[in-house]
Order: sequence, then structure tokens, then C-alpha cells
Amino acid sequence: MAWPLAVGTIGGAVFYALNTPLPWTLGALTAVALVAIFGPPFKIPALTQVARPVVGVLAGSAFTPAVAASVFGWWDAFVYVIAVSCAATALGFLYFRVIGGLDRPTSFFASMPGGLGELSLLGDQYGGDVRNLVLIHSIRVVAVVFTVPLAVQFLFGASAIPLAARVAEHVPAGAWDWAILTLCGIGGFVIAWLKLPGGALVAAMVLSALVHGFDLTQAAPPTWLVSAVQVVIGSIAGSRFVGVKWREFGRLIALATLWTAILLLITVLFAVLGSALFGRDIPTMLLALAPGGIVEMTVVAYAFGFQTAFVIACQVCRVFAVLTFAPLVGGALFGRAKTVKDPEKVEQEPD
Repeated sequence: MAWPLAVGTIGGAVFYALNTPLPWTLGALTAVALVAIFGPPFKIPALTQVARPVVGVLAGSAFTPAVAASVFGWWDAFVYVIAVSCAATALGFLYFRVIGGLDRPTSFFASMPGGLGELSLLGDQYGGDVRNLVLIHSIRVVAVVFTVPLAVQFLFGASAIPLAARVAEHVPAGAWDWAILTLCGIGGFVIAWLKLPGGALVAAMVLSALVHGFDLTQAAPPTWLVSAVQVVIGSIAGSRFVGVKWREFGRLIALATLWTAILLLITVLFAVLGSALFGRDIPTMLLALAPGGIVEMTVVAYAFGFQTAFVIACQVCRVFAVLTFAPLVGGALFGRAKTVKDPEKVEQEPD
């Protein structure tokens, strides 16, 4: 575990020196991915179980009392996000089925813009090819996390404020604040045992949003912890390419890359339309609709600060909708699910 994280830290430092957006996340992702592709095999343990509650508590800190009071007024945007996700899934199913020639379960679960581990597990349960699903979703998540921040910065002239500076905007954490934030993180980890969509991140975010919304605290996790989590998130994303046999999966990689490009184009088009419909700026709608992983997109949203609570709420809504309807539709189309191994193990075994 130590040396891949060290590689990720070095990559983050290089990207920080180059003044790129989200340097600690994208730098760690790039460095570890290069090692995964060209270096010896390695495994990073399921550190997402540690990173997710911290990111959730951080995301919840954006829900100030004023923002929390506005959440119920965003229902139309939530419906829009779900509708866009459904349209993208339908198009993706046709793409992977007709152009890719994949079987029906694999095509369906490969097209859904949700989490890698969850959709790979569900696809396997309903007869999909788990190896193909892991690779397709890995490419989608990594590409979205890498390209969306760059697009927001260079196309719209926006800059991602370092998360350390963003966190510094909050009230410094005292003993009372530390206790509340810690309990939110632990509570999110415990509630995650109920197998709710989004896991520990969403559970911790809800708890954090409640305590911030009721003004029990105005603090956020400290900068050193947030920076360390960014390196962990980037390193885990890069490690998804361990064991991928590029020659064997060359055609599938090309298929997944093209689909990701199409999905990003769809996202931009619907972000422009959503901006006109809801009176929000295009970067905000782009971040709200971006089909990346919930952990990674939460970090991106928090760094840019475009109506952070709105963006995170839309992302959580997307994940809830995908993970709620996927097994229902999968059962109707492909029959009863079978039992498979744990999704964390699926996520860590891309080949």
C-alpha cells in the first residue's frame, strides 16, 4: 500500500507545481495509472471505506442553514438529472449492443452512469460480463474525473480553488466541532452497513448536512485530512488499471473510450439546456450532470465551489436513481439475480 500512495503523492506534487485543477487528485491518478499500466502488479486495499466518510462530511459542510432550506425547491432539477441519466442509459444500451456487439445484460449495465463497484456487481448478478463492466466503467470514471475539471477551467475560465483554501473558509474546528464531525463520519460508516445507495459517503453527508443545516457546527474536516484523502482517491482511481491486458482488451478499450466521449458531449449539451431551463450557469449544470464517481465528483464540486450544495445534491440524486432502478429494471429484463462476491473485491480485480 505504501509505495503506490507515495507515487500518488509525488504525482500530486508535480501537478500542484504545474498549477493544474485538483492537483492532488488528478496528479495521483495520473502517476498511479502510469505505474499500473507499465509497472509491476500491485494492489491498494479498499481505502475507499476510509475516504468516503471524510468526503461525505466535507460535502455536508456545504449545507448551511440557508442552503438546507432551499433543497426542496430543487426538485425540478433532480427530475431533470434523472431524465438525462435515463436517456444516456437508453442510448448507451443501443451503442454497446449494436455497435459493440455485447450481450444484453452487459450492454445495459455498462451504459448506466453510476458507480463502478456497484454496477459491476449488479451486472454480474444479472448475467453480464464483469470483466468488461469493470473496464468500461473504469475508463468512464477516470476520463470524466480528468476531463471535466480541465473543461470547466479552460472552456469557462473558472478556477478550482485548492481544497485547503476552500476548507479554510469555514470556522476553525474546536473540540466540540471535532467531536461532531467525527461522529458524522463514524455514523456514516455504521449506516453504510445497511447497504444504502452511495454507501458511507452519502450517509456521512446526510448526517453532516443535518448538523450544519441546524447550525450545530460551521466547521469542516481539517486541510491536512482533506489533502490526504484527495491523494487516496486519485491513487485508487489510477489503480483500477492494474492487471488490464491492453492487447487483449484493445477493442473494448476503444469502445469504452468512444462511449465516454459521447457521454461527455451529451452532458455538455444537456448542461447548456439545463442552464437555460433553471437559470444556473453552465459550469454548475455541467458539474451537476457529470457522470463520474460520486466520491470524485463530490471533490470536484467542492473544489470549484459552483453552488456546491446544489451540485452535490444532484450527484447524489443521480446515484440514488441509478442504484435504485438498475436492479428493478435488470430483474424485469434479465430474470432473477444470482449471488456473487463482494463489490469491493470486484472493483479491485479489473482482469
